[in-house]
Amino acid sequence: MKTLFLLVTFLTGVWIHPAPITWKANKEKSTIAYTANHSLHKWTGETHNVNAVIVVNEVGNVIQKVAVSANVADFDSQNSSRDSHALEVLEAIKYPKVQFASTGISQKGQSLTVNGNLIFHGITNPVTFDVYVDIVKGGMTVEGTIPVSLEAFKVERPSFMLIKTDDLIQIKFHLEFYPES
Repeated sequence: MKTLFLLVTFLTGVWIHPAPITWKANKEKSTIAYTANHSLHKWTGETHNVNAVIVVNEVGNVIQKVAVSANVADFDSQNSSRDSHALEVLEAIKYPKVQFASTGISQKGQSLTVNGNLIFHGITNPVTFDVYVDIVKGGMTVEGTIPVSLEAFKVERPSFMLIKTDDLIQIKFHLEFYPES
């Protein structure tokens, strides 16, 4: 497709902007995980049930937009009691999803700086984070970490032995995208 596009452009002298292409994340290979810390221990909850799409410019595989969504109830920390308590604290029935939509992306080689809105616990806050992109056969892998303040999203920090967890959690993602057929 790229060869045909370049040949037509060369022969006609007219630069035609190709339509962007939407790629979906492969749920079997993609993960989102959060890591939280308490003075006595650290834990991670993870989900593979990730709904994510990117809009890619066909020429050069440049990511133009991204949107990601995951159900709060799908995160598993390997401790059902902790997960149940997290669902209470996060008011998962009222706010079942954590979502992100980009508002701007700048790319330099395989590194991106992404700006967008994170919707968590019913609150939307702007975030900026760095992403590493790797072009793989037939697709693209995107990895990065977003530091998130629980207090900025009005989440009451859980406590254990009268000591609250740290305010800052890390949301780490590994997303594998492939063009829709």
